[in-house]
Amino acid sequence: MKIEQFCDLLKQELNETTNITSETNFKELESYGSLSAVLVMQLVENQFNVKLNPRGFRSVNTINDLVEAIGTEKFD
Repeated sequence: MKIEQFCDLLKQELNETTNITSETNFKELESYGSLSAVLVMQLVENQFNVKLNPRGFRSVNTINDLVEAIGTEKFD
């Protein structure tokens, strides 16, 4: 999967209207709330078969951070 495709998936999952790029701090998006962390971790698990540690997820802020946590080898 390309990072751009992942950004689009996140945008859809979070019902976000603004464009999401690899530099986006998704935790600062207007649509991001308490349930969003669970949605993002579930999306990662479903798409990449990677289970993120909820404690470690606290330090993930941008899409690039999320890509690093998932593993860059899983992206084209």
